[in-house]
Amino acid sequence: MTNTRIAIIGGGISGLSAAYALQKRGIPYALVEAERFLGGVIRTERRDGFLLEGGPDSMLAQKPEGLALARELGLGERLVPTNPDHRAVYILHGGRLHALPDGMMLAVPTKVGPFLRSSLFSWPGKLRMGLDLVIPARRGDGDESIARFLRRRFGRQAVDRLGDPLLAGIHSGEAERLSMLATFPRFRRLEQEHGSLVRGMWKTPRPAPQPGKPPASAFYSLRGGLCELVDALALRLPRQAIWTRLAVRRVTR
Repeated sequence: MTNTRIAIIGGGISGLSAAYALQKRGIPYALVEAERFLGGVIRTERRDGFLLEGGPDSMLAQKPEGLALARELGLGERLVPTNPDHRAVYILHGGRLHALPDGMMLAVPTKVGPFLRSSLFSWPGKLRMGLDLVIPARRGDGDESIARFLRRRFGRQAVDRLGDPLLAGIHSGEAERLSMLATFPRFRRLEQEHGSLVRGMWKTPRPAPQPGKPPASAFYSLRGGLCELVDALALRLPRQAIWTRLAVRRVTR
């Protein structure tokens, strides 16, 4: 490993994908992972007949790279969309499960009635989120965290009840630490182009329903869980390039 010019620190999905890209190009590398297993935060278990995801549970269709990678690895037939008969999403708050209002596009409300009737937000919280329609857009190309972006557009309740469990949850991270431009650049474009996320969503054309076909899914997973993606990547990589149970303490030039 001392002669390897590229070291990948961490064997999560990002590290495995980087190793796979280098492998295809014939570029030597070494992947170092502190744990005994690969996959990072991806954890899939079967218990009492149920398939459980301990980390991320799906891939976002708006970001097609994950789906393309799965198909490239021969997992295309294993991809499963959201069940159209059970599309409800629930947020745990105050010891109760609250259904995400109908028409909520991730963190952006697009239907007034269901949003106003929702038990997920207080009335002051709903009024604050409605100010998105009048708050000026932030100009410039500078980045900010998911939390700061949502706090600026929709207020603190949106961060606590949507940003952390939903937007940051998709990436198994923390809303205060995740980059908005790296995770949801579309929201920044909507803000800059329309001055408001809600107006931007209203003006975004929806795909026309196809007769005899279910509506397009926003999320996809794999029949055996996301660990299938980890396993398929690991099988494409030579074992001599992967070092597990080896923690990196520091990096020096």
